[in-house]
Amino acid sequence: MMRFGLLLASGVVVLDQASKWLALRMLADGPVILLPGFFDFVLVHNLGAAFGLFTNLPATWRVALLAGVALAAMALLIHFLRHSHTAWNAVALGLVLGGAVGNLVDRIRWGWVVDFIHVHWHDLSWPVFNIADSGISVGITMLLWDSLRNSGDATS
Repeated sequence: MMRFGLLLASGVVVLDQASKWLALRMLADGPVILLPGFFDFVLVHNLGAAFGLFTNLPATWRVALLAGVALAAMALLIHFLRHSHTAWNAVALGLVLGGAVGNLVDRIRWGWVVDFIHVHWHDLSWPVFNIADSGISVGITMLLWDSLRNSGDATS
């Protein structure tokens, strides 16, 4: 399962970095409206963590803190992946790991994360995100689902 999870994580990183490369080139002059009022591509330099956390910290501290947290999370994910016995868990952990690596690459490279996917309902907007964020969200959802689904197994 470890190889499978690492392969999936690598795929997420490649897709994430390729999509960010395209976003940086194609969205520099402004957003691309795909579905007016609902879905656009817009270039955002995300300095903070989820929902703008730590944005006001000095750049050196912010990058060091967020990179440190990402590295610790990655070590923990690899540990869990090493002990994973199901394809479901390997996929979930691989998605989260790939997302963490993808965003860490940006943070180390530029000091911020490239976000570009904007989902909204007219003026009501979800935070702009990227492929790495999607991998993290889907992977965590899978882990939570698996935990809830198997929570009754421990009771006797």
